[in-house]
Amino acid sequence: MESILEFLIIFLLIIFQSLFGIGLLLFGTPAFLFLGYDFEATLILLLPISICISFLQVNFRKFTINSLAREFNLYCLPFLVLFLILTINFGEILDIKIYASMLLIISSLIILIKDKINNIKKYLPKYRKFFLIIIGVIHGFTNMGGGFLSIFSALINNNRLSTRNYISYGYLIMGIFQYVTILLIGLNSIDFTKLFYIPMTLILFYPLQILFNDLNDKFFIEVINYTALTFGITALSLSLI
Repeated sequence: MESILEFLIIFLLIIFQSLFGIGLLLFGTPAFLFLGYDFEATLILLLPISICISFLQVNFRKFTINSLAREFNLYCLPFLVLFLILTINFGEILDIKIYASMLLIISSLIILIKDKINNIKKYLPKYRKFFLIIIGVIHGFTNMGGGFLSIFSALINNNRLSTRNYISYGYLIMGIFQYVTILLIGLNSIDFTKLFYIPMTLILFYPLQILFNDLNDKFFIEVINYTALTFGITALSLSLI
């Protein structure tokens, strides 16, 4: 039963991330933590699939974010690796489920009201390096930096394509660094049998890009954030029971 539930969750999240550039880690992390997977096992399961989808999205539509990529790599990645190492070694002391749920709610609420918070766009150019550090810290600690990555991307880009491109690049490079870190210093043995989800990703991704082309920008953003908010509230409620 557990394997069937795992398959169904990943199947749905592959569809969602193939369309929106986000979802496998954002929703999959709290979902599998609630199913009893520990934090490291959750990453081992989800990261290869997320890396594969992000790689396909980066290469499906050629785009250039060289200056943004350099800045992202310099300020986000070191803190991502540092806090991932800390979480791997001390994660048993913390209830990651609660932190993951709260961050999901916070990030989705910020995006939903971002148009009413003029100061975000006002100060983002000045403090964008600080925001990238925060994304690295959050993602290393809880694997939930995707919501804040989507906030950052939505604020520096003006359409769904460039927004998804930046999110895809961020998820790709963060996923690679996370997976390599776990391979090097992880406490669990790596279950490479879970890589059988990769072919399913390859099968689903390309047909879904036809549907992506029909999405309008407003609908694209709203689906991501209302889904994130609903999922976050549900996850937090379950964690407090």
